[in-house]
Amino acid sequence: MRRRTGTLLAGLVAASLVLAGCGGTDTEEKQDTGAPAEFANGFVVEPDDSGEPTRGGRLEVVTYSEARVLDPVQTIANGSSGGTEMAAVFDLLVRYDQDSETYVPQLAEGLEANEAQDEWTLTLRDGVTFSDGTPLDADAVVWSLDRYVEKGGGQVSFLTHAVRSWTASDARTVRFELTRPWADFGYLLSTGPGMVVGKGSDQGERFTPIGAGPYVQERYTPQEELLLTAREDYWGGEPPLESLRFFPISAESGRLDVLRNGEADMAYLREAPTAKEALEDGYGGFMEIGSISRGLLLNHREGSATEDVRIRQALMHALDVDVINQRTAEGVGLVSTGILNDLSRWDLEAEPLEHDVEKAKELVEAAKADGFDGTISFKGVAKVSETMGVTLQGLLSEVGLEVSLDYVPSVTDLVNDIYVTNDFDMVIWSFGMPDRAVYPELYEKVHSSARGNSGASSDPELDRLIEELGAAGSPDEQQGVLEQIQEQWNETVPYAPLGATPEWNAWGEDVHGIVPSIDSIMLLGGAWKA
Repeated sequence: MRRRTGTLLAGLVAASLVLAGCGGTDTEEKQDTGAPAEFANGFVVEPDDSGEPTRGGRLEVVTYSEARVLDPVQTIANGSSGGTEMAAVFDLLVRYDQDSETYVPQLAEGLEANEAQDEWTLTLRDGVTFSDGTPLDADAVVWSLDRYVEKGGGQVSFLTHAVRSWTASDARTVRFELTRPWADFGYLLSTGPGMVVGKGSDQGERFTPIGAGPYVQERYTPQEELLLTAREDYWGGEPPLESLRFFPISAESGRLDVLRNGEADMAYLREAPTAKEALEDGYGGFMEIGSISRGLLLNHREGSATEDVRIRQALMHALDVDVINQRTAEGVGLVSTGILNDLSRWDLEAEPLEHDVEKAKELVEAAKADGFDGTISFKGVAKVSETMGVTLQGLLSEVGLEVSLDYVPSVTDLVNDIYVTNDFDMVIWSFGMPDRAVYPELYEKVHSSARGNSGASSDPELDRLIEELGAAGSPDEQQGVLEQIQEQWNETVPYAPLGATPEWNAWGEDVHGIVPSIDSIMLLGGAWKA
């Protein structure tokens, strides 16, 4: 198998493009991170999809977590948590095109902005229907967006922050009025808000996924499998594959094992050592490296040990990324405590808090003098997170913190503890911030008004800087604001970055026709197996 690595290392050629869509600056060559050179944004192996698609068969996909409900309101729309599954059912209004580095129509026919880029017009394809036969028209798009807001979808805070209104001007046209100019509005329509839910999906308290995508849900067995079958009347033509089967395996090594033994055709990998093994095996697929895709979510709520900013700063000073890299990633991880990873197109001069054991001890002792008992909990997934837990336990004991380790059975259980019960001090978690989505991701994850701010951090100055980032026009202005954000991050520590992960949808040479979008979402309407 011929490999061409790093074919789309996004942004190094796009100095003039804008943040959260095409933002970037000319930078000097990045330092050697110790990670394999193949860790880069883009196709790991240049795909050869030139042959005539073979019809029939099933694509077996092993996933990182289980998508219990195929509803973009209830399930986070990214590749690790059900985004690919939902895109297969609902499609995307717009997708991110890797070759042109722009957002292009997918389910929609066109998306155009006015000169000021604060009003956008979405034109729908003629004749598109949902799987229940009802039309996907402008009213359906407006209804789906209204539902997303009313029911509190994962990106609702940023959606309502960035977009003032959406209206149907005729059967095929939706007009969006933004709160401020934004060149990459297409990003929102390529994620959860861009997955149009049919009205027939809401049946009282029961949700049945009805979308305009290439597949429909046939069967879901909790903790076992999700089976989707092809639609003959899909607007893009009947999919070559008869069905898709998704099944979760929490252990990273287990996902690689089933890919190797042929039980899976495609696997979601995100840990550097396992990805390195798969690279050596010659697997292809698509990789996306987002900043803070590995880190510690910190609970700022009253009663948590990490409510105290001194403890949060002490954590950052106690983190020895070289030790973490060696013990948890066999020395090949993309480790960093900064808000942007070393492969990012944004090259910040502002440094994160440095490793300083003595400073960390001082902060912990000051907190203890005010009544802090010195204990802090770490939460993660059993087996998957245990090496990280023990490593942190050792590092933090050096600065006077006693760490209790709490492991839950699955990623789904971890999501419940984070978003429902708020039962954690620090938890291993993924921020997942692609270079093309720095502004919306920062807003959704740490702005005090955002529903996605699961740590409940609150800092008016950081809020102001994030909003200023969205309003910045040129790359130089954006770079300057990012420098200030890193400096303010050091003051308040809303989240503890540990680095990036090679989020990789890996597949073998027999799999063809998969189209990547953004946030590791893969479009499978044209996928086929040789």
